[in-house]
Amino acid sequence: MKITKIVLVLLTLSLLFTGMVACDSTEGGQEAPETTATPDSNTGYCDMNAVINEIDSMSVSSFTETTEKTEFVKFTVKGHGEFVVRLRADIAPITVENFQKLVSEKFYDNLTFHRIMKGFMIQGGDPKGDGTGGSDSTIKGEFKINGIQNDLSHVAGVISMARKSMPYDSATSQFFICNADASASLDGKYAGFGYVVAGLDVVLTVSEVEVKASASGENSVPVEPVVIEKICFVTPN
Repeated sequence: MKITKIVLVLLTLSLLFTGMVACDSTEGGQEAPETTATPDSNTGYCDMNAVINEIDSMSVSSFTETTEKTEFVKFTVKGHGEFVVRLRADIAPITVENFQKLVSEKFYDNLTFHRIMKGFMIQGGDPKGDGTGGSDSTIKGEFKINGIQNDLSHVAGVISMARKSMPYDSATSQFFICNADASASLDGKYAGFGYVVAGLDVVLTVSEVEVKASASGENSVPVEPVVIEKICFVTPN
Protein backbone atom coordinates (compact mmCIF):
# COMPACT_ATOMS: atom_id res chain seq x y z
CA MET A 1 0.00 0.00 0.00
CA LYS A 2 2.83 2.37 0.94
CA ILE A 3 4.68 1.62 -2.33
CA THR A 4 1.50 2.26 -4.34
CA LYS A 5 1.10 5.70 -2.72
CA ILE A 6 4.72 6.60 -3.49
CA VAL A 7 4.27 5.59 -7.14
CA LEU A 8 1.10 7.71 -7.42
CA VAL A 9 2.87 10.74 -5.93
CA LEU A 10 5.78 10.38 -8.36
CA LEU A 11 3.41 10.08 -11.34
CA THR A 12 1.51 13.20 -10.24
CA LEU A 13 4.72 15.25 -9.90
CA SER A 14 5.87 14.02 -13.31
CA LEU A 15 2.64 15.19 -14.97
CA LEU A 16 2.82 18.59 -13.28
CA PHE A 17 6.38 19.12 -14.42
CA THR A 18 5.52 18.15 -17.99
CA GLY A 19 2.68 20.69 -18.02
CA MET A 20 4.96 23.50 -16.83
CA VAL A 21 7.48 22.86 -19.58
CA ALA A 22 4.79 22.79 -22.27
CA CYS A 23 3.37 26.19 -21.25
CA ASP A 24 5.62 28.83 -22.79
CA SER A 25 4.94 32.56 -23.12
CA THR A 26 6.79 32.90 -26.41
CA GLU A 27 5.22 30.56 -28.93
CA GLY A 28 3.25 27.79 -27.28
CA GLY A 29 0.17 25.95 -28.39
CA GLN A 30 1.26 25.07 -31.92
CA GLU A 31 2.38 21.87 -33.56
CA ALA A 32 3.98 22.22 -37.00
CA PRO A 33 6.16 20.11 -39.30
CA GLU A 34 9.89 20.63 -38.89
CA THR A 35 12.13 21.61 -41.79
CA THR A 36 14.86 19.14 -42.70
CA ALA A 37 17.58 21.68 -43.55
CA THR A 38 20.78 21.62 -41.50
CA PRO A 39 23.33 24.40 -40.93
CA ASP A 40 26.78 24.40 -42.50
CA SER A 41 29.53 23.53 -40.01
CA ASN A 42 31.44 26.68 -40.97
CA THR A 43 28.69 29.11 -39.97
CA GLY A 44 28.01 30.72 -36.61
CA TYR A 45 31.10 32.85 -36.04
CA CYS A 46 30.93 36.62 -35.78
CA ASP A 47 33.09 39.44 -34.45
CA MET A 48 30.95 41.13 -31.80
CA ASN A 49 33.14 44.23 -31.74
CA ALA A 50 32.39 44.72 -35.43
CA VAL A 51 28.70 44.04 -34.83
CA ILE A 52 28.48 46.61 -32.03
CA ASN A 53 30.16 49.18 -34.26
CA GLU A 54 27.67 48.44 -37.04
CA ILE A 55 24.52 48.61 -34.89
CA ASP A 56 22.67 51.89 -35.57
CA SER A 57 25.59 53.17 -37.65
CA MET A 58 23.49 54.13 -40.70
CA SER A 59 20.36 56.14 -41.49
CA VAL A 60 17.09 54.73 -42.81
CA SER A 61 17.23 57.24 -45.66
CA SER A 62 20.38 55.58 -46.96
CA PHE A 63 18.33 52.54 -48.06
CA THR A 64 15.96 52.05 -50.98
CA GLU A 65 13.11 49.54 -51.16
CA THR A 66 13.53 46.66 -53.61
CA THR A 67 11.61 43.59 -54.73
CA GLU A 68 14.85 41.60 -54.74
CA LYS A 69 15.73 39.45 -51.74
CA THR A 70 18.62 41.13 -49.85
CA GLU A 71 20.33 40.94 -46.48
CA PHE A 72 18.58 44.13 -45.34
CA VAL A 73 14.92 44.50 -44.32
CA LYS A 74 13.02 47.61 -43.33
CA PHE A 75 10.32 47.60 -40.66
CA THR A 76 7.59 50.22 -40.86
CA VAL A 77 5.82 50.55 -37.51
CA LYS A 78 2.59 52.52 -37.54
CA GLY A 79 2.85 55.77 -35.61
CA HIS A 80 6.47 55.15 -34.63
CA GLY A 81 8.64 55.13 -37.75
CA GLU A 82 11.05 52.88 -39.61
CA PHE A 83 14.18 50.90 -38.84
CA VAL A 84 16.45 48.64 -40.88
CA VAL A 85 17.81 45.24 -39.86
CA ARG A 86 20.77 43.46 -41.40
CA LEU A 87 20.24 39.70 -41.64
CA ARG A 88 23.34 37.55 -41.08
CA ALA A 89 23.02 34.32 -43.07
CA ASP A 90 26.67 33.56 -42.28
CA ILE A 91 25.70 33.26 -38.60
CA ALA A 92 22.25 31.64 -38.76
CA PRO A 93 21.51 30.53 -42.34
CA ILE A 94 18.37 28.50 -41.64
CA THR A 95 16.84 31.25 -39.54
CA VAL A 96 17.62 33.95 -42.10
CA GLU A 97 16.27 31.86 -44.98
CA ASN A 98 13.01 31.33 -43.06
CA PHE A 99 12.69 35.03 -42.21
CA GLN A 100 13.39 36.11 -45.80
CA LYS A 101 10.78 33.65 -47.05
CA LEU A 102 8.16 35.11 -44.72
CA VAL A 103 9.08 38.67 -45.70
CA SER A 104 8.78 37.72 -49.39
CA GLU A 105 5.31 36.34 -48.68
CA LYS A 106 4.36 39.56 -46.81
CA PHE A 107 3.56 37.34 -43.85
CA TYR A 108 4.49 40.00 -41.31
CA ASP A 109 2.55 42.88 -42.85
CA ASN A 110 -0.08 44.27 -40.45
CA LEU A 111 0.90 41.97 -37.59
CA THR A 112 1.88 43.48 -34.24
CA PHE A 113 4.51 43.69 -31.56
CA HIS A 114 2.32 41.85 -29.07
CA ARG A 115 4.83 41.58 -26.21
CA ILE A 116 6.84 44.61 -25.12
CA MET A 117 9.16 44.76 -22.13
CA LYS A 118 11.25 47.86 -21.51
CA GLY A 119 14.81 46.94 -20.58
CA PHE A 120 14.50 43.58 -22.31
CA MET A 121 12.90 43.20 -25.76
CA ILE A 122 9.95 43.73 -28.10
CA GLN A 123 8.37 40.62 -29.64
CA GLY A 124 6.26 40.23 -32.77
CA GLY A 125 5.47 38.04 -35.75
CA ASP A 126 2.45 36.19 -34.38
CA PRO A 127 -0.62 36.11 -36.67
CA LYS A 128 -2.80 35.44 -33.61
CA GLY A 129 -1.36 38.44 -31.80
CA ASP A 130 -1.18 36.78 -28.40
CA GLY A 131 2.03 34.75 -28.49
CA THR A 132 0.44 31.41 -29.34
CA GLY A 133 0.55 31.52 -33.15
CA GLY A 134 3.10 31.18 -35.90
CA SER A 135 3.75 30.16 -39.48
CA ASP A 136 3.23 26.69 -40.94
CA SER A 137 6.67 25.17 -40.34
CA THR A 138 9.27 24.99 -37.61
CA ILE A 139 13.00 25.48 -38.10
CA LYS A 140 16.20 24.18 -36.56
CA GLY A 141 17.21 26.17 -33.49
CA GLU A 142 20.62 27.63 -34.35
CA PHE A 143 22.13 28.12 -30.90
CA LYS A 144 24.70 26.53 -28.61
CA ILE A 145 22.53 24.38 -26.33
CA ASN A 146 21.07 22.85 -29.49
CA GLY A 147 24.55 21.88 -30.69
CA ILE A 148 25.04 24.76 -33.16
CA GLN A 149 27.57 27.57 -32.97
CA ASN A 150 26.07 31.05 -32.94
CA ASP A 151 28.31 33.82 -31.63
CA LEU A 152 25.85 36.69 -32.09
CA SER A 153 25.35 38.02 -28.58
CA HIS A 154 21.99 39.44 -27.50
CA VAL A 155 22.97 43.08 -27.08
CA ALA A 156 20.60 45.97 -27.71
CA GLY A 157 19.56 45.99 -31.36
CA VAL A 158 19.95 42.26 -32.01
CA ILE A 159 17.01 40.36 -33.56
CA SER A 160 16.47 36.75 -32.50
CA MET A 161 13.87 33.99 -32.83
CA ALA A 162 11.24 33.27 -30.19
CA ARG A 163 10.42 29.61 -29.51
CA LYS A 164 8.80 27.21 -27.08
CA SER A 165 10.82 26.11 -24.05
CA MET A 166 10.87 22.65 -25.64
CA PRO A 167 11.55 21.36 -28.17
CA TYR A 168 14.48 23.56 -29.18
CA ASP A 169 13.50 23.26 -32.85
CA SER A 170 10.14 24.99 -32.38
CA ALA A 171 10.65 28.50 -33.80
CA THR A 172 8.32 29.47 -36.66
CA SER A 173 7.66 33.17 -37.31
CA GLN A 174 7.85 34.94 -33.97
CA PHE A 175 10.94 37.05 -33.33
CA PHE A 176 12.13 39.58 -30.80
CA ILE A 177 14.46 42.57 -30.87
CA CYS A 178 16.51 43.36 -27.77
CA ASN A 179 16.15 46.91 -26.46
CA ALA A 180 18.82 46.33 -23.82
CA ASP A 181 21.72 43.95 -23.24
CA ALA A 182 20.14 40.53 -22.57
CA SER A 183 23.24 38.47 -23.34
CA ALA A 184 23.54 36.99 -19.84
CA SER A 185 20.14 35.30 -20.02
CA LEU A 186 19.72 34.62 -23.76
CA ASP A 187 23.10 33.82 -25.32
CA GLY A 188 23.43 30.19 -26.33
CA LYS A 189 19.69 29.60 -25.88
CA TYR A 190 18.12 31.61 -28.71
CA ALA A 191 19.03 32.11 -32.37
CA GLY A 192 20.21 35.64 -32.97
CA PHE A 193 20.24 36.26 -36.73
CA GLY A 194 20.77 39.97 -37.33
CA TYR A 195 20.73 43.45 -35.85
CA VAL A 196 19.40 46.96 -36.34
CA VAL A 197 21.75 49.04 -38.48
CA ALA A 198 19.48 52.10 -38.77
CA GLY A 199 16.67 53.54 -36.68
CA LEU A 200 17.38 51.91 -33.32
CA ASP A 201 15.64 54.91 -31.72
CA VAL A 202 12.36 53.62 -33.18
CA VAL A 203 12.84 50.27 -31.40
CA LEU A 204 13.52 52.14 -28.16
CA THR A 205 10.45 54.34 -28.67
CA VAL A 206 8.26 51.28 -29.20
CA SER A 207 9.72 49.89 -25.97
CA GLU A 208 8.27 52.87 -24.08
CA VAL A 209 4.59 52.27 -24.95
CA GLU A 210 2.12 51.75 -22.14
CA VAL A 211 1.55 48.09 -21.30
CA LYS A 212 -0.80 46.05 -19.16
CA ALA A 213 -0.73 42.62 -17.58
CA SER A 214 -1.14 39.51 -19.74
CA ALA A 215 -3.27 36.53 -18.74
CA SER A 216 -0.21 35.10 -16.99
CA GLY A 217 0.38 38.34 -15.09
CA GLU A 218 3.39 39.49 -17.12
CA ASN A 219 3.29 43.27 -17.63
CA SER A 220 3.96 43.23 -21.38
CA VAL A 221 0.74 43.63 -23.43
CA PRO A 222 0.53 46.99 -25.24
CA VAL A 223 -2.55 48.98 -24.24
CA GLU A 224 -2.80 50.18 -27.85
CA PRO A 225 -1.77 47.81 -30.68
CA VAL A 226 1.72 48.41 -32.07
CA VAL A 227 1.25 47.52 -35.73
CA ILE A 228 3.99 46.43 -38.12
CA GLU A 229 2.59 47.96 -41.31
CA LYS A 230 5.13 46.08 -43.39
CA ILE A 231 8.56 44.50 -43.56
CA CYS A 232 10.24 44.80 -46.95
CA PHE A 233 13.65 44.24 -48.52
CA VAL A 234 15.90 47.24 -48.98
CA THR A 235 19.32 47.87 -50.46
CA PRO A 236 21.92 50.51 -49.52
CA ASN A 237 21.90 53.55 -51.84
